[in-house]
Amino acid sequence: MDGIPSFMLLDLATAHEPEEWLRKQSEMQARDAQASHYDRLLGLLFLSPVETRLTLRALQGKSGRFTVLAEIGCGTGRMLQHLAALAEFAIGVDFSLQSLRLCRQRMQQAGFLEKTLLIHADACFLPLADETLDAIASCQLVEHLPSDRLRLRVVAEMARVLKPRGRYAISGYHWSWLSRWGAAKQGMHPGGIYYYRFTRDEFHDLVSTQLRVESLRSVLGYVWLASGSKEA
Repeated sequence: MDGIPSFMLLDLATAHEPEEWLRKQSEMQARDAQASHYDRLLGLLFLSPVETRLTLRALQGKSGRFTVLAEIGCGTGRMLQHLAALAEFAIGVDFSLQSLRLCRQRMQQAGFLEKTLLIHADACFLPLADETLDAIASCQLVEHLPSDRLRLRVVAEMARVLKPRGRYAISGYHWSWLSRWGAAKQGMHPGGIYYYRFTRDEFHDLVSTQLRVESLRSVLGYVWLASGSKEA
């Protein structure tokens, strides 16, 4: 699709419960529609500098550079443009084709396009072989998966494609005192995007089903950031 390999196959619908698929379809349409102005959202303008710095630090740990790194749910590339600097080769996966088109432009401007592969795919069904990645990041993706089953599945998929001792950093909405003021634990954003906010225990339990959690911290009371490595 416009030079971007697509794995959004029609039979993906049968792998979801009807309500899951309807919510995913709603988000896909909303992400495509919002892609051109997504990076100008007020919350992201405020959060991104801090989130980026902490995510890069958490992902690296004591490691240096990585051979192959992937971001699952890369969107328009606001984080991937920074993550790519840590690796010899970067992969970005997203189910919004319009976001990937803009991501490609951003990676080209950053000088990373030649070492970047963008893939149009569902994060719950990654078209990647087992244990192929040295590092994996997922920034504010898991909160938009519309069921416990899919949230568990996406963490399992990330663990599957990560090499033993590979590094990871995963973030998701924080159900904090700040978000409790005038907000809901779960619901729909304008445009039709589902969200779920996690308590500390919920987020720890989700990630630790598949990956060793070495650090779990809140970023400005907005998202949880879990990081660590996959056990050998």
